[in-house]
Amino acid sequence: MMKTLTLATFFAFVISAANAAVDFDVVVYGSSPAGIAAAVAAGKLGMNVALYEPLKMIGGMGAAGNLALNDGGMGAERTGLAKVFSLLNGAYYNLTTEVPHPESFVAEASFYKMLADANVKTIKLDCRVTGATTTSASGVSSIQSVNFFCETNPITATVFIDASYDGDIMVAAGDIDFTYGRESNTTYNEPLAGIREPGWVGVGGPRHVDALRPDGSIIKYVANLSSLGVPGEADDALMAFQHRMCISGDDDRIPWPKPDGYDPEDFLLIQRSLEANNNSSSFFTAMPPSTLPGYPGPKKKYCLCCGVTIAASDQPMLNKGWANATWERKQEIIADHVYFELGVFYYLANDPNVPDEVRTLYNKYGLCADEFKDFNYLPAQIYIRISNRLVGDYVMTQNNIVEPRAKTDSIAVGDWSLDEHMTGKYAVPDGNGNFEVTLEGNFWPSLPNGTNWYDTPFKIMVPKRNTGANLLVPVCLSASAVAYSTTRIENFFMSVGTSAGVAAKQIVDGEVSVVQDIDVSKVQQILTTTFNQRIHGPPA
Repeated sequence: MMKTLTLATFFAFVISAANAAVDFDVVVYGSSPAGIAAAVAAGKLGMNVALYEPLKMIGGMGAAGNLALNDGGMGAERTGLAKVFSLLNGAYYNLTTEVPHPESFVAEASFYKMLADANVKTIKLDCRVTGATTTSASGVSSIQSVNFFCETNPITATVFIDASYDGDIMVAAGDIDFTYGRESNTTYNEPLAGIREPGWVGVGGPRHVDALRPDGSIIKYVANLSSLGVPGEADDALMAFQHRMCISGDDDRIPWPKPDGYDPEDFLLIQRSLEANNNSSSFFTAMPPSTLPGYPGPKKKYCLCCGVTIAASDQPMLNKGWANATWERKQEIIADHVYFELGVFYYLANDPNVPDEVRTLYNKYGLCADEFKDFNYLPAQIYIRISNRLVGDYVMTQNNIVEPRAKTDSIAVGDWSLDEHMTGKYAVPDGNGNFEVTLEGNFWPSLPNGTNWYDTPFKIMVPKRNTGANLLVPVCLSASAVAYSTTRIENFFMSVGTSAGVAAKQIVDGEVSVVQDIDVSKVQQILTTTFNQRIHGPPA
């Protein structure tokens, strides 16, 4: 007896046949916490997953960057796979409680265990995207294949999840809308958007730091004010990057190495800032810097942080052009950051112009001897706080992030203030014929009503309809530069990444043919019942 082939059955058969011809059900690019979570979620749901990482260490800022789930400290809510990660870290230390910011080698091991438990067997490092091919049918484009540095042939998949910090697959596709830099304040009617007047709001540390050399030239790491546009206008500036270095006060520490090409004259900014602060070491990074929140180990380990000061480990003038730079140019930019960061510490620990008590203090510390040994004891991942961003049919902005705060199609809960690190450091006239170093771009206000939580709709990681039909972007989200200053938290990225992994199943199973048609209610059900992830705020 012949069975009737319904349209739904035929559609499922076509999808199934197409899936059989691909290398993987799901390819996740970027082993950021979002990428780890996406791969784990997809693997746990039975999909054949491959994870490609451009660096030689997994974990993004969660392990390779020494940050882990630091932001929010022990008081932050971790839900779903972020909580699994924190509990695994705790187990390493023989605890039953969470350790959200363990030592980085512990974080790396926890991520590998999560991937193994989810049956994710294909994990390839040192494997950046070198190109992508799209295909179009009936006016709808999708990613056909991706070229990777480590692969001889293009790799195909039913679904691609771009969890990288730069959105490399998104960019390589060629027809997916994205942006970088700061929108103007009129683009989305955002008061905080665009170029800002250099000033002192929220800025600590020394002031009245002379920006000029005796010959009238501007000192290194400071820019001419003429290069800054009109306040409120758009530009391509990105908030400052840095390496969140592991700093040690233990006897086995690695003394501050002298960077290649070191010239003490390059650190005149540091010397002048020190003098403007009455030769107190508090002008820069306090020693010891921030401890690892909840770290239960015995070693004197610290995580270098930023600081909104003239002389900070954040250096906003070094990442210009990053978003659309080649891989080779990015390595040069990273090297410039290493030179600045190590050079500052070496200068403060050794230069005869630095007071004895300050040199003595900085010589009590160095790099952690048991972290990042294969990377000269520096984090493998530089902290890319913002880069390229998807522009979908929905864009999260300063206004709609909390209007409404609760959203029916939410898949993750954000809980961080608007937090823009400085984007510029300029020589600004003081009105008396002098030029002083002044910061530009930073802000850190709470969200409206003084409550920082917000529901996050699924569509924040979905390309515009008719493009990227099989692509999800859980890190380079569809958000304005202002809104991205709160979404850029690794804890939050794990929730969004899990959602991407769960959503991929509907495409792989042939329930829908494009990511724009994914049934969010089904994603929500799996997130809450299978992964115990909170999808609506407020946080507990």
